[in-house]
Amino acid sequence: MAQREIQHLIVDIQSVKPHPNNVRQGDIGAISESLKAHGQFRPIVVDKRTNYILAGNHTWKAAKSLGWKQISAGFLETLNDDEALRILLADNRTTDLANYDDSGLVDLLKSLSKTPIGLEGTLFDGNALDDLCRIVEGSMHGALDALGEWNDMPAYDQENKLAAFRTTVNFRSESDADLFFKILERAKKSSFWFPKDDGLIGSNVNEHYVAEN
Repeated sequence: MAQREIQHLIVDIQSVKPHPNNVRQGDIGAISESLKAHGQFRPIVVDKRTNYILAGNHTWKAAKSLGWKQISAGFLETLNDDEALRILLADNRTTDLANYDDSGLVDLLKSLSKTPIGLEGTLFDGNALDDLCRIVEGSMHGALDALGEWNDMPAYDQENKLAAFRTTVNFRSESDADLFFKILERAKKSSFWFPKDDGLIGSNVNEHYVAEN
């Protein structure tokens, strides 16, 4: 396909619309923090034919939540709704397929952490850097003994039985994540109650999944 002609404009934020079929769920809060720290450094992409946003739906929502009146946009014209949907999905999917060089990322974040403003504006914090350091260090020392990691762990007794707590589990690979959910005998989801029914908080929740990213 030939290079598309894109017209770059600064437009009234109300003049463009989020795509009604965008199934991507972005982190509006994180994008808002980026916009506050750096402004808009990448235009959203809008279908000239419909004024629907093809790329940057959540950037538009974040800007709108911050009270912006204008937004930078690149306009292209699709052939039809089918092509527009394919562009929308392709943009989301390319983000899904992206990955980090964890070791290189750690080096960059460590370098920035030594500056006067630290990690401000990166959307990473000290905890995220610590987690990455552990991942990189672990990969340098070979695979972990997953069962052995539980040896000598103290017993856990939750005093407030009605409280719900969130635990984040990171996996080295997609196959590790698949194995984790296979052991739990449940569908692979980003967030869930466990156990499924504890007689208290889970008894009327059943499977409560939280959509993320």
